Amino acid sequence: MKISKLLFFSVFLSINLSIPSFAEPIPLEKLLCGGSASGGDLSPSGRYYAAMVPSSPPECSIEEPEDESNEVVNVLIVIDLEDGMKAKRISGTSLNARISSFDWLNDDTLYISRGRDYQAGSSMNADMYTLYTIDRNGENRKVLYKASQSKSGGLKIPMMVDTLPQFPNKVLISVNRRPSSVWKYRDVYMVDLDTNELTLVAAEPALEDEIFGSWILDNNAVPRGFSSSHDKGEDSKPNSPRDGLFEYYYLYNAADGSFEKIWSCENREACFHPLTFDFDDRHLFGVGQAINPDGSIHEYTDTNALWLFDTKTRKFVEKVFHDKDFDFSNPEWGDNNGYVLKDMVNKKLLGLSYYTSKREYIYFDQNYANIRTGIESAFPGQTVSINPNDSMDKFIINTSSDRHLRTTYLYDLKKGNIQLIDKYAPWLEEYEFGKMQPISFTARDGLKLHGYMTLPPNYKKGTKIPFIVHPHGGPHARDSYGFRREVQLYATRGYGVIQVNFRGSTGYGLKHMNAAKKQWSLGMHDDLLDGLFWANEQGYVDMDNVCISGASYGGYSAMVGITKNADIFKCAVNYVGVVNLVSIMGDKQWMFADMGRPSWNKGMGHEVKDRELLERASPINYLDNIKGELFVVHGRRDRNVSYKQVLELKDALEDKGIPFEYMIRGDEAHGFYAETNNLELYTEMEKFLKRNLN
Repeated sequence: MKISKLLFFSVFLSINLSIPSFAEPIPLEKLLCGGSASGGDLSPSGRYYAAMVPSSPPECSIEEPEDESNEVVNVLIVIDLEDGMKAKRISGTSLNARISSFDWLNDDTLYISRGRDYQAGSSMNADMYTLYTIDRNGENRKVLYKASQSKSGGLKIPMMVDTLPQFPNKVLISVNRRPSSVWKYRDVYMVDLDTNELTLVAAEPALEDEIFGSWILDNNAVPRGFSSSHDKGEDSKPNSPRDGLFEYYYLYNAADGSFEKIWSCENREACFHPLTFDFDDRHLFGVGQAINPDGSIHEYTDTNALWLFDTKTRKFVEKVFHDKDFDFSNPEWGDNNGYVLKDMVNKKLLGLSYYTSKREYIYFDQNYANIRTGIESAFPGQTVSINPNDSMDKFIINTSSDRHLRTTYLYDLKKGNIQLIDKYAPWLEEYEFGKMQPISFTARDGLKLHGYMTLPPNYKKGTKIPFIVHPHGGPHARDSYGFRREVQLYATRGYGVIQVNFRGSTGYGLKHMNAAKKQWSLGMHDDLLDGLFWANEQGYVDMDNVCISGASYGGYSAMVGITKNADIFKCAVNYVGVVNLVSIMGDKQWMFADMGRPSWNKGMGHEVKDRELLERASPINYLDNIKGELFVVHGRRDRNVSYKQVLELKDALEDKGIPFEYMIRGDEAHGFYAETNNLELYTEMEKFLKRNLN
């Protein structure tokens, strides 16, 4: 393959082919600067390319803009790849002309959703939810379904269900049946794009003591199943022992509206989660353990396997794929990293993809395998994603790595060449970054753990350097491979970074998940220490210069570290972290106070039955142990970890006369999002770490 360069509409797409040229660490304003394009999509024929790009190029400057009214927003452009690369801007920058997302419906038409701007204290504008189509030349914008609000306040809100690439002139939408209940009783309609005619496909069923979840469609866009969750009284409050803990899966007959419950799934227990139908529309792919409809176990696997279930005989017919160390996917915890690769237009199963320490592929279709492996060979060391047109002869390629955000290319199979389209943040290529490497080790109790270690770009083998333990949030989430700005902030300033996917992280099976039950500050924290000790045994760590930094659960871990392991950690950064497990469980404003509570009771501990356990696991009770320096960061609007937590910590530290630094922003919530706030935060964090890690 040969690689050439596409020259694009320069206002929107800038290309930089430079190689690292600066030896000094990247300035914070460039590290934190937003990128230049969304990655984009090909039209079904492959002739046109659409992308969301900034209305003006990123400046990556710490200077305040001269004209604050000149706000930079993303706009939609469409480029004709066969007519001189002509670009057409489809959306505007004024509030009423903004577009937040798009999708190709056919070669002439795109589906668009409007930008939504919620200002504090403002009422919702129903028209923001209206669904539109627009021609690729920016003309002929049509209402697909108009959202409406009655004088009494009732709402009719449409939502896109599927843009149906297999049916170029049809889409599936859902609309709430009752104006008084926007998110309940949402019926599904097929919309003909030529006539705007709506045909009812499925009516959301009424379920006693359950809340409807989502539909499972077959390959002809027919609803064949759905999910639900237990909710006695249907009031989103835990009124029974099953509320917040049980999810159900049904098979559905669209012809007569009948349905049958097939699987009941309890939180943290073995379960089968349907994913997608095979092209015979009889066999259903799903992930988890093979649990028969009667509740008996067909075959148990600790890590989630991919299975094939016969919806006619109600029997499992094949274990399609299983990795004994990694889940294929974990829908229960929102970790949907595994999927069946399907060519919906040509009705072919292409293969599978799932996540270990990096993304993996298994191929069913040899032609697809040849194409993908050929493309990957052109980008050694890169993570490659591809998005084909309908005929699978043109592909959008996105490449990324631990030291590079994203570059987008066009690959023409017939011509055999790869053309550069856009680099998301080309200024990053001027600097060197730390290399992120997957690691694995055994915890003190024998549990196998995985994670990542990142070393500074100028690291010399055999040198012991200051280290930062950097636990992820969640806690039921995981760190993954890729470019992470905060990690690179640390690495480019000369610090090693260890990220451990401690017990309770997603992706490693039921045993790994359940080993975290009621282990806050105990086994979960020991895993972080064992990761640090492993890195020290490999000869990397200067144990006299170690800090711990994290956000959310990671912020909690930082507080545990500086209070429980005061002789190990010289400093800690608590970014939107919990400090008192008892008070947060009693906080009625906590976003998990209602239906989320039963799961937290099961995993973290019950506020009454496990009160002593929660007290022992709360860093607020051990502040007197602190020897190192502490930096606390929080947003007033935070509902994941209530702002009350940081006030409680601040008051306790001041009462005890313990020095600390803090940064609180009234316009931020669970994490900082404004670029100016982030720049100030990481500037102070950089100074804090430099002062403490020599």
